[in-house]
Amino acid sequence: MSHRWFPSVLLCAAALVGGCGGTGDPTPAPSAAEPPETLLTAKDLPGGYSPSPPDATPEVTVASSASVAGCDEVLDYFRDGGPAPGAKQARFEAGGAGPFLAESLSTQAPALAERAGPCRSFTDTDGAGATTSVSVAPVTDFPSLGADEHVFTMTAGGGTGDDAYAMSGYLVEVRVGTLTCTIVHFGQPGVDRAETESIARAAVEKIKRQR
Repeated sequence: MSHRWFPSVLLCAAALVGGCGGTGDPTPAPSAAEPPETLLTAKDLPGGYSPSPPDATPEVTVASSASVAGCDEVLDYFRDGGPAPGAKQARFEAGGAGPFLAESLSTQAPALAERAGPCRSFTDTDGAGATTSVSVAPVTDFPSLGADEHVFTMTAGGGTGDDAYAMSGYLVEVRVGTLTCTIVHFGQPGVDRAETESIARAAVEKIKRQR
């Protein structure tokens, strides 16, 4: 993994949404397979969200490692919005402590459930020895929005004193036709579940309208 998002959330808004002075285009480039209008925009979201471009040069580059093999890939959902190769993404933020939101659309098969299964509790340690405790749990009563739907809550925390941090959020993955839609929604200390459900529903409905 190239960087750790947990401490950087406190330093520069969030690594997930690239709020560290990135200069990229907040609107993914068009492609024949996935028109950009299928992705969420700020007008589809509750008030307060604005597009957030990815950071061209991450400020945190210290390599880290998870205590459970493969769980670094689950953390990458929060770092990068769970993008698959060739996926189209939209990123948003609603304040310095969040909520932060990333949507990813891909034609690849869902992978979240397989990756998250062994990762109910683990730690992530960076090259300097700083450790973050992470827990992942399935959400079994989330509204049914499409096929192959998987929803997890994720919490993370670490540090001591003034450097202590705690955050949580949701990972949502659902297939709509040939597309897999991944929603990552988190903040410090957390996000509203009803808002997560509303955003996920809006994403799915927008995909259906475009097909």
